[in-house]
Amino acid sequence: MRGKVSLMAAPTGLSPGGYVSQAYADRSAPRTPLAELEAEKDGVLWRVRLSWACADPVRALGDEVDRFVDAAAVLAPIVPDAPWMTMGAPGKAVEGAMWRADRERPFGVRAEGLGSLERSVAPKGWEARAEWKSGRWQVEFELPGWKALDAGRQLAIAVWQGAEADRGGLKSVSAGWIRVGT
Repeated sequence: MRGKVSLMAAPTGLSPGGYVSQAYADRSAPRTPLAELEAEKDGVLWRVRLSWACADPVRALGDEVDRFVDAAAVLAPIVPDAPWMTMGAPGKAVEGAMWRADRERPFGVRAEGLGSLERSVAPKGWEARAEWKSGRWQVEFELPGWKALDAGRQLAIAVWQGAEADRGGLKSVSAGWIRVGT
């Protein structure tokens, strides 16, 4: 599977706690409106490549508490009817990998609904390589043995642009699950 994916701003009204939905109510346009996605399977290895425009890359935070790094994530549903927009639901988890520009290794991520995201050490062999060149991030995930993607052949993506104050639920996301593989 190879193509362009239109992204939307993650709805701030879905953020738990009320603060984000009030403070960022006007954040309805995605900071990253388009990403290129390529996903292929080679034996037990899933290779997922993301690319998006980023004029001002943020690779590190330094000592600045009001600064945010660039990041990207790929998710797959553990069960076929897991909702994407709410990052799963109780008993209907999603899982995946998250790359951050300030880390060499990706995180493993899992969630069962909004506000439930758990980051962990990525499974053995999972890697992410990134390069910023000519105004674009290019991130390649290598994810051997990803059973959720093997089973459902569906992905969703999220992109954070640190220079645009993207972080947590403030991100650009695919509008739904994207069918990959055959």
